[in-house]
Amino acid sequence: MQARMSNPTMILPDTMKPIQALLKATREGGVPQTTLELVHLRASQINGCSFCVDSGAR
Repeated sequence: MQARMSNPTMILPDTMKPIQALLKATREGGVPQTTLELVHLRASQINGCSFCVDSGAR
């Protein structure tokens, strides 16, 4: 995958806290962790965020 952007939080540092809050809310919502990881991976692929794909695959 060709990166559309590098680590987005380095480009837009003010987005880190809201993203973390969103991730925390989804983890506490009762959706299985495996499902959340698959959704994150697919959204990262669609968005072209190779950093997110790489970090989600680890």
